[in-house]
Amino acid sequence: MRVLLIDDHELIWNGTRRLLELVLQQTPGGVPGGLEFHAVRDLTAAAAFAGQPLDLVLLDYHLPGLGGVAALRQVQADFEGVTVCMLSAELGAPLIREVLDAGAAGFIPKSYGEAEMAMALRLVMLNKVYAPAEFLFNEDLLRGRESDEVGSEQLASFLRSELSARQRQVLALALQGLPNKSIARRLDIAEGTVKVHLSMVYKALGVRTRVAALCRVLQANAAEALQA
Repeated sequence: MRVLLIDDHELIWNGTRRLLELVLQQTPGGVPGGLEFHAVRDLTAAAAFAGQPLDLVLLDYHLPGLGGVAALRQVQADFEGVTVCMLSAELGAPLIREVLDAGAAGFIPKSYGEAEMAMALRLVMLNKVYAPAEFLFNEDLLRGRESDEVGSEQLASFLRSELSARQRQVLALALQGLPNKSIARRLDIAEGTVKVHLSMVYKALGVRTRVAALCRVLQANAAEALQA
């Protein structure tokens, strides 16, 4: 597992590495190759790793110079196809929504204790998406519910029966934080085809955006239904 941490607070570097090692140790069967961990202070230093094989980038929301969603988009461009997860000491539904809608594979609050942080990192390292439970709950309240919307308890079955295998593949990759261009390359299809698939998926789920689809799937604990 090759991980790059971009965070200007060097005090958290060792703690993050230790948590990642703990997660890998607790992974059934282990992880071939163990952990290859790198940490840098800013995007300029991170650029030196562009083109190198990485599995995960952990990105602090507040960085010197370029930060926030702008930094996320820069990292996505520099490390195309790599899972990028945002870490932040700042919370709030609008901020989390903006980060996830920009294609981050997760949003992990820095205020979490060791157990919560390890759980969140474990999900992200398994190519799943993590969002704080309180955010998912608030999003559900804000979004409301259509009278004919599929209930959470039936969503997994709905995804398996109503979406095509290709649509499930596209949605799974989208919820991992991959941009449409990377999804197209991964599946060897046109970028326009990815957009069409996502449009149909969003319509089927009764949502309009990627972050809303993420919330629907995570709230229903239905991510496994997207596995091929």
